[in-house]
Amino acid sequence: WFDGNWEKPWTQEEAVDMYQYIKSLDKNVIINNRLGKGDHTKLTPQSVGDYATPEQKIGTIDMDHPWESCITIGTQWAWKPHDKIKSFRQCIDILANTAGGNGNLLLNVSPMSNGEIEAQVIERLKEIGDWTKKYGNAIYGTHGGPYEPNKIFTSTREGNEINILLLKRPGDTLNLAPVPNRKVVSVRFMQGSPLKFTANKDNISIQLPEKLPDENCSVIVMEMDGNTADIPVISKMEGTAEQR
Repeated sequence: WFDGNWEKPWTQEEAVDMYQYIKSLDKNVIINNRLGKGDHTKLTPQSVGDYATPEQKIGTIDMDHPWESCITIGTQWAWKPHDKIKSFRQCIDILANTAGGNGNLLLNVSPMSNGEIEAQVIERLKEIGDWTKKYGNAIYGTHGGPYEPNKIFTSTREGNEINILLLKRPGDTLNLAPVPNRKVVSVRFMQGSPLKFTANKDNISIQLPEKLPDENCSVIVMEMDGNTADIPVISKMEGTAEQR
């Protein structure tokens, strides 16, 4: 993980030389695009590196080019006393939207001057860990989409399943655009009960209970009748989540 390429003595030619040298030692080493000059938020023909690194923001969904958002749990990269750290809800939103965009998340945690991690940060990390113990199958080992992330939900996929990470309750019904060339076999909460649904060529409608399993981010699993890997990204305009 390189950084600091804005320093004037560093050149693009040196970046290319460094990249080629590292790859000659081990072709499997993955190198971020901050080795070279230019825009780090995306991969371009001029990029020197294997993946993009948007900073303090979540990258946009991209099924073709790898990216990793680097975001601090506090307000800056280094530790400072009495810093305001992100809420648990903010952290889960960041994690869900990053996974839903087919990206990776680097969540920066800074040690104090004595090398220890601050108590409030430890507590936050434990909360995130408790959530991933329940819903980690919607994050780890998945690909983003097929639905483009939006304010209501984001989605991930693996095998025949699409995970809907519900960030905000849309009402009594969650309405989704149909998935091209696939049929919905069943719908359920992850680690929970089945959900009633209807599906036709225009709409997938899922009935939600009065109380959701998780007030911060519940996960709904849609089992499809075929592998989901080749489904194209469904844009926000095509997929809606609103009360009917």
